[in-house]
Amino acid sequence: MSMVIRKEKIKFFELYLLDFFQKVGRSELPWRKKRITAYEVWVSEIMLQQTQVSRVIGYYQRFLDRFPNVESLAEAGWEEFLPYYAGLGYYARGRNMLLAAKIVVTEYQGKFPRNVETLRTIPGIGPYTAAAIMSFAYGDKHLAWDTNLKRVVGRFFFGTKCAVIDEASFEVKFTTPRKSLNAALMDLGSALCIARPKCEACPLRLRCTYYREGGKQEVRPPLIKTGPKQDWKEAVAIVILHEKHWIYYSSSKKRYAPFILPSGYNTRSGIKQYFEKYFELTLAVRPPHARREEDGRRQLFIHAQILLGTPGFRTYSKQEVAEVTEGLMVS
Repeated sequence: MSMVIRKEKIKFFELYLLDFFQKVGRSELPWRKKRITAYEVWVSEIMLQQTQVSRVIGYYQRFLDRFPNVESLAEAGWEEFLPYYAGLGYYARGRNMLLAAKIVVTEYQGKFPRNVETLRTIPGIGPYTAAAIMSFAYGDKHLAWDTNLKRVVGRFFFGTKCAVIDEASFEVKFTTPRKSLNAALMDLGSALCIARPKCEACPLRLRCTYYREGGKQEVRPPLIKTGPKQDWKEAVAIVILHEKHWIYYSSSKKRYAPFILPSGYNTRSGIKQYFEKYFELTLAVRPPHARREEDGRRQLFIHAQILLGTPGFRTYSKQEVAEVTEGLMVS
């Protein structure tokens, strides 16, 4: 969104935002230390993608104990890497970490490039992660435009998080060092300026356009009451087993058939235990993506990915599997 923003409002924004950050900012987070390397920033940002901060802290510290620098990570194989990543999910993200580490070592002598465009050519590094590395590790003037930052800036200056913000223009408006500004924006956005904002507790509210408008542009429809929640504890698990969504495995040697597990193994942990016990395979298991009930029989359809182990099953293409499973899921 392009419009004139008065300097006084920008000064107010920075002053009260930094005051909030100094009082209640999450300075205890391990990736908020003063002298942090680009590698450490990168590891934290990759792990934090679609994962709660509280979950990442333990993983982050254990990971850096084992792989303290990009060279040690570049030397690791998948089997060595996985125990320090398993549980965070999104395993393509993990594979990209290994690939990125090797590229940084072989092409950039073990140093993450100090250039946004070059950083974005490395697997798994997008605009936000590149800006975060530039800001937190190198102290450059880049705003890390994640969901929190866009929401705070959009609401304060324009009244709605749906505003199309001219990000480039904001890069030069603020005088605060970007490392502090980005951290403060992230903390305010995650603590107060959330989806259902806690405006009365926010120190920016007196000059906030969104607050002055009463949040009129974000009116939500009323919640629709649903019927009683169904019990799926006794459901059968229909497991669609694959590797990286490239190869799909069949429980039958004659035709494609998903794996059918009894109700005692229909949870994510139960499915992992089943394949570990009977096939010596380590899996990543997704939540059910479909449910079916027919003649009182309930079925959960679940995708599971092989992370470690050698499967002795017949393989099929994604298209062949889709033709079978789509038919199964129609009740």
